[in-house]
Amino acid sequence: MDRIFDQEMKFSIKPNENNKQFFMQNNESIKNKIIKLLKDEFKDDIKISSQMKFGIDYFTEKFLNNENFTFVKYGDGELLCMLGAKGENCDFHPYTPKLGELLKESFGKLLAFEDAYLADWKDNLIDVRDMFIKSNKLNPKFADYDCFLTVHENIKNNKLINFYKLLKDSKRKKIFIGPKHLFQIEEMLNIDKLVVVPSADAFSEYERIAQELRIDVENNNIYIFCCSMMSCVLCNDLKRINQNITLLDIGSGFDPIFSNKSRPKQPSRENCHRYYRCILPQNVIRKKNEIAKSILSKNSGLI
Repeated sequence: MDRIFDQEMKFSIKPNENNKQFFMQNNESIKNKIIKLLKDEFKDDIKISSQMKFGIDYFTEKFLNNENFTFVKYGDGELLCMLGAKGENCDFHPYTPKLGELLKESFGKLLAFEDAYLADWKDNLIDVRDMFIKSNKLNPKFADYDCFLTVHENIKNNKLINFYKLLKDSKRKKIFIGPKHLFQIEEMLNIDKLVVVPSADAFSEYERIAQELRIDVENNNIYIFCCSMMSCVLCNDLKRINQNITLLDIGSGFDPIFSNKSRPKQPSRENCHRYYRCILPQNVIRKKNEIAKSILSKNSGLI
């Protein structure tokens, strides 16, 4: 964040609960009117900047309206890789010079698209992110980082499950890019095509994965990514082929459903299954129940 040597004011403008539709349809107009009022009143006495941020309700509405968009995350791992750090991220995907260069390239190009949204988070690397924004002369649209993640806060209401219900019921072609241990998502979201990536060091097979994805990048395709830092690069590759597609960088969003918890804010698998029950494959839930019965049987001495 920029340092302040004098002072600044920040205002937050949100829709009333009953006027979300109006706000969404008129947000640009509202912003422009406010800026014009300030400029007309204060002329050259003040500097004005604005920044919008969007959440799950906004993206659900866009999906209902069949509007394409790109949701992408450049988190601490991506930024460290872009800086040339050594080592690997928390999911055992190594930082490499080639990946770092492709991430920097994708950052500058992908976030320049009008319908691209950058997941926003509070972290000690936020200054690094802002440095890359400034050096690329970008003014990205920000989105709630946890928008599509299965975390405790999101399973307290129906917003997330409602979005995934829409995604499952959509007749648009859906392509999932992720590791095999998440492939039960095929039935959960009615996925049309699965593209496997390594569970660790996904970027090691980047050329093969990119080549597979470049086939038939048709209008209104939906791409769902769970392949760590490489997701940003693949989103940029596809967006440059066809801008009329939807790209969702879900990251660890499905881990606690089909695998193990990989983040502290994620709920237990049992709670995930309870929340997603109406769209989950029955064999996934049944497997969980069978495990529970087995444990009860052992504890009762029946087996």
